[in-house]
Amino acid sequence: MPEEVHRAIRVRAAMHGHSTAAEVRGILEQAARPEGKRRTIYLDRQEHEVLPAFSGRILPFDLDASRAYSDLMTGARKAGKAIGKADGYIAASALARGFAVTTRDTSPLEAAGLTVINPWK
Repeated sequence: MPEEVHRAIRVRAAMHGHSTAAEVRGILEQAARPEGKRRTIYLDRQEHEVLPAFSGRILPFDLDASRAYSDLMTGARKAGKAIGKADGYIAASALARGFAVTTRDTSPLEAAGLTVINPWK
């Protein structure tokens, strides 16, 4: 796994000890484009190495998160702010638990009213 990908996953885990499985999978899928042997290896490693390493620290998108998502997206639309679905899911998972989010892409999560940590700055 390239060091940049490995570092992105470690940083997310280190800041709060929590992440989302979808976000980790997204990082791996982007790093493993186009489809082929490399992608298969990365996704296999996610299932058998990465996810077990995060056991107990992967946030579910549960009822509390779905309520936060609905409130968040409705509020963003009313305020004229654009928050994509994926960022909305991440923001809602964090909001429902009172967590901050670690990311380079700070603007949509700041628009959601979250505390955002950008370790690359």
